[in-house]
Amino acid sequence: KVLGSDNSPLLAQALRIYQANFHQKTSKVLTRGEVAGSTRKIYRQKGTGNARHGAKYAPIFVGGGIAHGPKGIRPANLVLPKKMRRRALSVALLNKLKDSELSLMKGVKEAPTKTSQAAHFLSVVGHPKRDVLLVTLAPAPSLFGAVRNLQGVTMKRASLVNAYDLLAHDQVIMTLPALTSILTRIKGPTSK
Repeated sequence: KVLGSDNSPLLAQALRIYQANFHQKTSKVLTRGEVAGSTRKIYRQKGTGNARHGAKYAPIFVGGGIAHGPKGIRPANLVLPKKMRRRALSVALLNKLKDSELSLMKGVKEAPTKTSQAAHFLSVVGHPKRDVLLVTLAPAPSLFGAVRNLQGVTMKRASLVNAYDLLAHDQVIMTLPALTSILTRIKGPTSK
């Protein structure tokens, strides 16, 4: 009952906000007034038979300035309200559950400690050439050491997981305490 029902528009909005906030938004181009060089008229106004032009740094010329390009002004980050964030996480978790892309481990103690063991474990779970997200409740240095050299494997703590993380990975493997923590987070503060 905690996970509720599917809500694709909310999930799409959440993904858009997460992706928009990932962008640096620092790209900037030179306008015709900022391009370095002479401002001399390239040829006389009349008598040449060519179209009339001024400086050679007008946007119409190669090497000229850019019209209406990015200005390098970073707008404020988009914010998703807390309830919508929780709901999006709930919907993403429900989608993973429906698509059988969510696996559970009892705890970190059962997790592999060597990279070769981790690779074998992930192949059994169904990892071949897929992006996998490992979610633990607390930092697990031994598990992190085992998976950090494996391609396509990301590890996160349950408190840092959001809807984007779940949807960006093909397979999600969680410990039971991590799942409990996420479900508690989805429920929100209990009312008195």
